[in-house]
Amino acid sequence: MTIVKLLDPKNDYVFKRIFGHSGNEQITKNFLESIIPDKIDQIELDSNPITEKDLLDDKVGILDIKAKLNNGNVNCNIEMQVVDQKDIEKRILFYWSKMYIQTISSGNDYESLKRCIVILITDYDIESLKELPDYIAKWKIMEEKYAELELTNMLELYIISLNKAKNSTKTKKEDLLLNWLKFINNPKEETRNGK
Repeated sequence: MTIVKLLDPKNDYVFKRIFGHSGNEQITKNFLESIIPDKIDQIELDSNPITEKDLLDDKVGILDIKAKLNNGNVNCNIEMQVVDQKDIEKRILFYWSKMYIQTISSGNDYESLKRCIVILITDYDIESLKELPDYIAKWKIMEEKYAELELTNMLELYIISLNKAKNSTKTKKEDLLLNWLKFINNPKEETRNGK
């Protein structure tokens, strides 16, 4: 009998190899379509995860996975965070802002800016979001008094808690994202169940 040891998808290298490796576009597309409402017709994984500096003393961001969707009309960043460093909200907005400003070139109109989506998957509960019951939260720029008014769809931020997914009462049959999260949490169990 051969014993196969499965690697932990939460490991930085393994996560990037599964979802960010050239040749795995279909896997990444399926994963993203379980999160975002957009239909993805085309996906291109970016092999350079480093956000460029605009000035010499700018801070560089190193993204886990960068992808361009639907012929570059949407930019997407997927981040896996296992250790709580107490600054993830600021860091994820920094990544989004760097990605957003890099979609325009000098001399172009602001109209050419591209929509940017950031997906953060945490293996812990973010302190300020502990009260949220769902394992996925979608954030946009909304008006405070009239929450149904959205300023723009140029920013979308999804925060996914693996801890909350473990305790979800939804069945995997009704939630494709939950299937992915169960795999990321425990690949042995999903493999044994033939998922």
